[in-house]
Amino acid sequence: MAKNAKHLEYAALIVSCIDQMFEEDNDFSLDKDEMAEGENLTEFIHALANIVPNHYYNKVTGDNKAQLQFNHLANHLCFQYGTVKEE
Repeated sequence: MAKNAKHLEYAALIVSCIDQMFEEDNDFSLDKDEMAEGENLTEFIHALANIVPNHYYNKVTGDNKAQLQFNHLANHLCFQYGTVKEE
């Protein structure tokens, strides 16, 4: 595991919260069957991958990036964390 794997710790926490959204006995639960209807899965993934991260980035930084601008930033992060760093 990488020396600084804090991003993996954060990812595990986020995945756990999302998993809870699909448990039936939550106040904020989502219907798994509903995801199979129409474009609902696409809509959910768009919210999860684009809208929510953009919202939190803007909230934390005080910036006002549009979704496409934020996507550009996210692509830089994918490259940054996807590139193997030599030690």
